[in-house]
Amino acid sequence: MNIWTVIALGALTYVSRAAALVLLPDPPAHMRRFLERIPAPLFASLAATALFTPEGSLASPALLAATAGALVAVRSRSLLVILVAGIVGYFGYTAGLLLIRR
Repeated sequence: MNIWTVIALGALTYVSRAAALVLLPDPPAHMRRFLERIPAPLFASLAATALFTPEGSLASPALLAATAGALVAVRSRSLLVILVAGIVGYFGYTAGLLLIRR
Protein backbone atom coordinates (compact mmCIF):
# COMPACT_ATOMS: atom_id res chain seq x y z
CA MET A 1 0.00 0.00 0.00
CA ASN A 2 1.63 3.23 -1.07
CA ILE A 3 1.25 6.71 0.37
CA TRP A 4 -1.23 7.85 -2.32
CA THR A 5 -3.61 5.04 -1.42
CA VAL A 6 -3.50 6.04 2.23
CA ILE A 7 -4.07 9.71 1.36
CA ALA A 8 -6.96 8.81 -0.97
CA LEU A 9 -8.64 6.63 1.65
CA GLY A 10 -8.22 9.34 4.27
CA ALA A 11 -9.72 11.96 1.97
CA LEU A 12 -12.63 9.66 1.09
CA THR A 13 -13.35 9.04 4.77
CA TYR A 14 -13.19 12.75 5.59
CA VAL A 15 -15.38 13.80 2.65
CA SER A 16 -18.04 11.16 3.34
CA ARG A 17 -18.33 12.16 7.00
CA ALA A 18 -18.32 15.88 6.24
CA ALA A 19 -20.98 15.40 3.57
CA ALA A 20 -23.21 13.53 6.00
CA LEU A 21 -22.89 16.35 8.55
CA VAL A 22 -23.60 19.08 6.00
CA LEU A 23 -26.24 17.47 3.77
CA LEU A 24 -28.36 15.35 6.13
CA PRO A 25 -31.04 17.13 8.17
CA ASP A 26 -31.01 17.11 11.97
CA PRO A 27 -32.94 14.15 13.37
CA PRO A 28 -36.16 14.75 15.32
CA ALA A 29 -35.89 15.13 19.11
CA HIS A 30 -37.09 11.60 19.93
CA MET A 31 -34.61 10.10 17.46
CA ARG A 32 -31.80 12.26 18.82
CA ARG A 33 -32.46 10.98 22.37
CA PHE A 34 -32.38 7.41 21.07
CA LEU A 35 -29.14 7.96 19.15
CA GLU A 36 -27.45 9.59 22.15
CA ARG A 37 -28.03 6.43 24.21
CA ILE A 38 -26.56 3.95 21.73
CA PRO A 39 -22.78 4.38 22.36
CA ALA A 40 -22.77 3.17 25.99
CA PRO A 41 -24.54 -0.19 25.41
CA LEU A 42 -22.66 -0.73 22.17
CA PHE A 43 -19.29 -0.18 23.85
CA ALA A 44 -20.31 -2.36 26.79
CA SER A 45 -21.24 -5.24 24.50
CA LEU A 46 -17.99 -4.97 22.54
CA ALA A 47 -15.94 -4.77 25.73
CA ALA A 48 -17.73 -7.73 27.32
CA THR A 49 -17.08 -10.00 24.35
CA ALA A 50 -13.38 -9.07 24.43
CA LEU A 51 -13.01 -10.35 28.00
CA PHE A 52 -13.35 -13.98 26.94
CA THR A 53 -11.51 -16.13 24.43
CA PRO A 54 -13.40 -18.24 21.86
CA GLU A 55 -12.81 -21.26 24.12
CA GLY A 56 -14.66 -19.53 26.97
CA SER A 57 -11.72 -18.79 29.26
CA LEU A 58 -10.76 -15.36 30.52
CA ALA A 59 -8.66 -13.09 28.34
CA SER A 60 -5.06 -12.12 28.98
CA PRO A 61 -4.03 -10.42 32.23
CA ALA A 62 -3.17 -7.23 30.35
CA LEU A 63 -6.71 -6.95 28.96
CA LEU A 64 -8.24 -7.63 32.36
CA ALA A 65 -5.99 -4.96 33.90
CA ALA A 66 -7.12 -2.50 31.23
CA THR A 67 -10.72 -3.40 32.05
CA ALA A 68 -10.11 -2.72 35.74
CA GLY A 69 -8.59 0.63 34.83
CA ALA A 70 -11.55 1.49 32.58
CA LEU A 71 -14.07 0.63 35.27
CA VAL A 72 -12.26 2.85 37.76
CA ALA A 73 -11.92 5.61 35.16
CA VAL A 74 -15.68 5.86 34.86
CA ARG A 75 -15.92 6.90 38.49
CA SER A 76 -12.67 8.60 39.45
CA ARG A 77 -11.33 10.38 36.34
CA SER A 78 -7.93 10.40 38.08
CA LEU A 79 -4.94 9.07 36.16
CA LEU A 80 -3.13 7.94 39.32
CA VAL A 81 -6.15 5.98 40.57
CA ILE A 82 -6.65 4.42 37.12
CA LEU A 83 -3.00 3.31 36.93
CA VAL A 84 -3.13 1.81 40.42
CA ALA A 85 -6.35 -0.07 39.57
CA GLY A 86 -4.77 -1.46 36.39
CA ILE A 87 -1.64 -2.59 38.22
CA VAL A 88 -3.65 -4.16 41.04
CA GLY A 89 -5.90 -5.91 38.52
CA TYR A 90 -2.93 -7.27 36.60
CA PHE A 91 -1.04 -8.56 39.62
CA GLY A 92 -4.22 -9.82 41.26
CA TYR A 93 -5.07 -11.88 38.22
CA THR A 94 -1.56 -13.28 37.76
CA ALA A 95 -1.31 -14.09 41.48
CA GLY A 96 -4.64 -15.90 41.23
CA LEU A 97 -3.34 -17.94 38.32
CA LEU A 98 -0.22 -18.86 40.27
CA LEU A 99 -2.31 -20.00 43.24
CA ILE A 100 -4.58 -22.09 41.03
CA ARG A 101 -1.66 -23.84 39.33
CA ARG A 102 -0.13 -24.98 42.63
